Amino acid sequence: MKKSILLFLGALAASTSAVAHPGHGLESGFAAGFMHPFSGWDHLLVMFALGIWAARRPAAQGWQLPVLFVTVMAVSASFAKAWVPVSLAETLVTASVLVMGLLLVSNLTVNRALQIGVVSIAAAAHGYLHGMEIGNQWSGLAGMVLATALLHGLGWVLGRQSHPQLQKATQLLGGVMLGLGAVWMLA
Repeated sequence: MKKSILLFLGALAASTSAVAHPGHGLESGFAAGFMHPFSGWDHLLVMFALGIWAARRPAAQGWQLPVLFVTVMAVSASFAKAWVPVSLAETLVTASVLVMGLLLVSNLTVNRALQIGVVSIAAAAHGYLHGMEIGNQWSGLAGMVLATALLHGLGWVLGRQSHPQLQKATQLLGGVMLGLGAVWMLA
């Protein structure tokens, strides 16, 4: 478990500030798509936190949330140039940081319809911004989907752990996300 936490902290330290638009260095292809979720705090935190939160739902429901996220994100990325202004999508991504932070901190009971709605909106916004970066490159989309699924999976594994220190660390992560989300909303 300590190795998993250290791996996560290393990934956080290696990522850059919240940047959900072109200019991350890799311009195209599978590697660019794969690296994008690791290149900004907003993407990294939300995808990791969703895995943790989903793992804490009843087993019959939890696994469906990351699958829904990846699916909606991929579809949204495919239609990136078609549906909303970039500023609205960036606001929704920032809001997703706040919402996921709140869910990790509070352990709120959220009804199934609201779970699906929140995950779908966050996934659509993240997918839209990812899609703006990778364009119509299927290899980039495949890389992005794989990286997102890996982050959800890492969160899932940690979310299934019942160690008290990990529970406290998850709440701390949620608090950090609330703070970062609030700062980004005001910026």
